[in-house]
Amino acid sequence: MRKRLWLILGIIVGIAVISVMAYCVFSIGKVDVNTTIDIAVLSQEEKDEIIALSGIKKGKNIFAIDEDIAIENIEKSLPTLKVISIERTFPNGVYIYVTKRTPVFYMALSAGEYAILDRELKIISIQNSYDAQLTQLVGVNAENVEIGSILPNSQILAKLIKGAELCSFINARFSAFYRKVEVDNSYIYLTSNTGVIFQLPISSNIDESVIGSYGYYIGTNEFEGASEKGKSEGYIYLDKHGWYWKETL
Repeated sequence: MRKRLWLILGIIVGIAVISVMAYCVFSIGKVDVNTTIDIAVLSQEEKDEIIALSGIKKGKNIFAIDEDIAIENIEKSLPTLKVISIERTFPNGVYIYVTKRTPVFYMALSAGEYAILDRELKIISIQNSYDAQLTQLVGVNAENVEIGSILPNSQILAKLIKGAELCSFINARFSAFYRKVEVDNSYIYLTSNTGVIFQLPISSNIDESVIGSYGYYIGTNEFEGASEKGKSEGYIYLDKHGWYWKETL
């Protein structure tokens, strides 16, 4: 009986020792911030701010980090930054990787202000003016938008952007080709910089409609392609037989 008690006590002590050693070994000793090449080198003050916002502190156990909360805290306070990842380097290092969000859209608000959004439809700033090189976003609910938040009810638009990115229209390229995105009850209209309007039915596969309409516009793959006139004016639209061009709807 006594031997069994000593055995149990030894196991408890062993577990306690291992736990203390593990805590010490995996106690965070270094937290740093790395950036992509599109951001100038961050000052130590800027890095310290990002680290403080993350809530990741030296001495904390490396396994106790909640990446989702850390990312949310950083991006809420610094909406022009995107946290790419938070990585652990064992035994005790943590690196926060950030990049700069690229403005893609502008949207008129009340009182003459404009919301500036990135490709994820996150509002990265609200200003009194806008950059005319960005894509105008029209017909969406612009009430009660907040800096750092995602545009409400924007799932269809997000899927549309995904389709455009599969056509290589990413960030500035999207704004360079599509100068306006207008949403109504049944369709989304994409106006190109050449004046062509792409009429896309609102549906769960709108990303495929973006790819199809652009394929028709440039005349590749199985699409016959619009005429040269059709690349500078008119509408490209979808009916039950496929994609077509006409001067007006």
